[in-house]
Amino acid sequence: MTVTITIQQPTGEKIGSFIAEDNRSISQMAEKNNIDIPVSCCQWACYVCACKVKWGNKYIQIDKIMPPAILPERDTEGNFKEIMTCVGGIKSEYIKDQENHEVILEKLI
Repeated sequence: MTVTITIQQPTGEKIGSFIAEDNRSISQMAEKNNIDIPVSCCQWACYVCACKVKWGNKYIQIDKIMPPAILPERDTEGNFKEIMTCVGGIKSEYIKDQENHEVILEKLI
């Protein structure tokens, strides 16, 4: 059915939400939905787009568009704690299944 992605500030304040699309990065989807996530690929400021994964890390694919330049840290269960939104997205199987899923990301900057 859907994967809803919610972006929030480090304070927990909700910035906005949108429905995930396949074959798009989180930053591309956020921009399409008027949510600002800074991206500085190839400008020597890698990691400004990183977000902490607060909920739904099993739905995250860190290399949806291409491999990340910096590999994020994992939690004790092996899930990634952060995602570089410029290259990361949602795993296709969750977008195409019959369930509703939620991902909550917290901006680091």
